[in-house]
Amino acid sequence: MNEELKRASFEKRLCAFLIDHVALTVFLMIGLFGFAWDYLQTSIEYVLPVFMLVVLICYCSKDIFGGAGLGKRVMGLAVRSSEDAELTPSPFKLFLRNILTFVWPLEVIMLLCSNDKRKIGDRIAGTDVYAISQKIRPAVVIAVVISLLVVFASSLVLVVNSILRNHESYMIAIAHIESSEEVRSIVGDITRFGFFTSGSLSTNTSGFGEAVYTIRVAGEHSTMRVRDSLIELPMKAGRLLEFDIIDINCKVY
Repeated sequence: MNEELKRASFEKRLCAFLIDHVALTVFLMIGLFGFAWDYLQTSIEYVLPVFMLVVLICYCSKDIFGGAGLGKRVMGLAVRSSEDAELTPSPFKLFLRNILTFVWPLEVIMLLCSNDKRKIGDRIAGTDVYAISQKIRPAVVIAVVISLLVVFASSLVLVVNSILRNHESYMIAIAHIESSEEVRSIVGDITRFGFFTSGSLSTNTSGFGEAVYTIRVAGEHSTMRVRDSLIELPMKAGRLLEFDIIDINCKVY
């Protein structure tokens, strides 16, 4: 074994894992809610298993390019053969070592308690993690973490917005606004609705619920925000959910 390369510390490996986790979470959330949300609502029994398989593949593949994913590259780490620290394992071994990522408590216990600080996946694949660069600039780490958090927060906003806009009650609220004489008397003919929608969805065990939306409405004469509230009636005899409009409040902005 090359003595110049030292095994990575637990702290650096933990930081690398957290960076990878945030990055993959953002990527998968965008994929699920940005492209597969409509299918998830109608065919969850098919979409969910496929999505879980994609999650597994993404996590297992995060280090297959050169033995280091985003987190390890930021922290100056890389996966190498346990027999030769200069040798990068094959893509199959790099994939195999992450197969137990989802039982991470066991992996953490093995890292902390074993003498050689290798997780179970490393023992199976014959790999280890080394510090290939000792020069880690804190500013770079902080910048990457902050960027990932900003992207994560932005993605979360987009996900919530997508959920609201794709719900059946939102479509009913839009139709209600379009038919409202009160709205048209203020904005004129409606030209568009705002992309971002604020609101809430709630249901209870009896099947009743409430949907409240604040929707930006732009017309020929002015722009306004409309607060539309709907009450959800439980499904009966296999019918689609029905909604009753309980109030509409118009405010010009």
